Amino acid sequence: MRVTNENVILSEGVLPLSRNAAAVDGNYISLKQGQHCTFIIITGAMAGADTSVTINQATAVAGTSEKAVSFSWMWTNDGATATSVLTKTAVTSNTFDLDVANAMYVIEIDADMLDVDNGFDCIQLALGASTGADTVGSIQMVSEARFMNAADVMVD
Repeated sequence: MRVTNENVILSEGVLPLSRNAAAVDGNYISLKQGQHCTFIIITGAMAGADTSVTINQATAVAGTSEKAVSFSWMWTNDGATATSVLTKTAVTSNTFDLDVANAMYVIEIDADMLDVDNGFDCIQLALGASTGADTVGSIQMVSEARFMNAADVMVD
């Protein structure tokens, strides 16, 4: 598939910054018009090397009624950063730690993984506090759109 503005919406999740201890919440994105979201996380220097990753869901891009999304795997080149090959890796309790410098982590979330029966249709990448100056950034990519129009996929 060719990635274009007509079939995929790309947006920033977490701006690539060197964070020292502070937790950071990425931008919420609505899946009202999309079926799937891919979160791509890139690490730089990892002084603390223990930043936790969680995916939250909410009923609005303002973070209304926020709670965690249940997911059990992610893809990474963690430990083999000289390669672009990603390995499917199990996730325990809906979270994992970013623990390697210059690595990539990919999380795939389908809209039906959200609590849609209770109106949850917005998602966000959240990074926990670290013990050092970790450099982390992310983008999010909404695909499998119901109606492809950038205005339909709201970002906070």
